[in-house]
Amino acid sequence: MTCRTLMAAVLGAATAAVLALPAVASASPHATQTPLTVTREKGHVLACTGTGPGVDVVVDLYDNDVFGTHAAVSVRTPDDEYVRGGETGAGLFDKGRIRREFVLDSETSGTAQTVVVSGAYVRSGPPKRVHEVYDEPFGQVVTKGWNYPLRAGVTVWTMGQQVKLTCGEAFAYRLTTWRPDSTAE
Repeated sequence: MTCRTLMAAVLGAATAAVLALPAVASASPHATQTPLTVTREKGHVLACTGTGPGVDVVVDLYDNDVFGTHAAVSVRTPDDEYVRGGETGAGLFDKGRIRREFVLDSETSGTAQTVVVSGAYVRSGPPKRVHEVYDEPFGQVVTKGWNYPLRAGVTVWTMGQQVKLTCGEAFAYRLTTWRPDSTAE
């Protein structure tokens, strides 16, 4: 067998295997007959921390085109902690830019502080395959798709100073999720 014939045989077998994959990948990830709800989701996740003179800052931003936009921001001083968490309006992530103003409430003094989160992000590195299986009250949930790592430069303006943040977790994602239909009888 010549090298060319061997290579053609290997490529032919590899092509046949790759062409067979979509049929396997498109099969339902659930073996049960329970009706499923399928969602296709895309969004961003960014988790950052930073320290400045007399302040520690934590910022967690999350957007999902199906389930909404959430932000958790905390500024801790030696005397108080200011927090804000929960749903927020869309637009945390906008074509590589982040800029949002939040009003944080004091945990102890009853006062409030305005915080401005701003910065930029770009894709960095190869995408990572996601395949998660976990249980929820109505049954097993399967999520498949891709995470796209991000490099982010983010700062916070708070307490009269700018604090540079370091982002440990930062990625964009595209996922398909299969959930048991909780409304099915």
